[in-house]
Amino acid sequence: MSQSIFDSSWFSILFVFTLFISIGSGILYAVRYKKKKSWESSGIENAVAGIFGLIISFTFLQAGNAHRERYAHIHKEANNIDMLYRYSKEMPDSFHLKTKMFLLSFLNNQLAYKEQASDGNFLYNAAQISESYGSYLRGYKNQNFSSTTANQFNKISDCFDQVQSSFILNAYSYTERTPSFVILLLISISLLIGFLVGFMNAIKSNIHYLIQSFIL
Repeated sequence: MSQSIFDSSWFSILFVFTLFISIGSGILYAVRYKKKKSWESSGIENAVAGIFGLIISFTFLQAGNAHRERYAHIHKEANNIDMLYRYSKEMPDSFHLKTKMFLLSFLNNQLAYKEQASDGNFLYNAAQISESYGSYLRGYKNQNFSSTTANQFNKISDCFDQVQSSFILNAYSYTERTPSFVILLLISISLLIGFLVGFMNAIKSNIHYLIQSFIL
């Protein structure tokens, strides 16, 4: 089962609908169970709820760590882009203009990530844009210029390498998702808990008002 199924808009509706079905199934089973025998709690219900809480806490912890790492990659890339742009201002106007055009194309490609992610062109377009500017830097390096300009050019080359490195880390962080197995486990246990909620409330003589409204 692919991640796209969990990301689709209809999945949330389907999950809520299935959850209500599991609660209703628990209620119906409890009604039939009371007619045949009496119920005594075994304590396994608390174990199921505890496992569910443990998995949720693990998932939230993993998501929080991934969120912080992604923001760190974004800030690092933004800082490297800012340094590259500032250093290019001290170069000739043609070089500064070329750098400016590269950064505009590079950033516009990242802003269009959602539109390009589906067809797989995001990384390809980024590589083409970076390769074009990299070729320009390699050609510019062969020119004869002063030691001051050469020192500034080396700074720009280093910044360009750092931009590429931080971009790769940032781009691949978009593909880091909660494992499908964990999501399936969460869904399965939540449906089981829904069944237990319906069953445990309907099996009692005093039914919770939410379950009563559900039955009615």
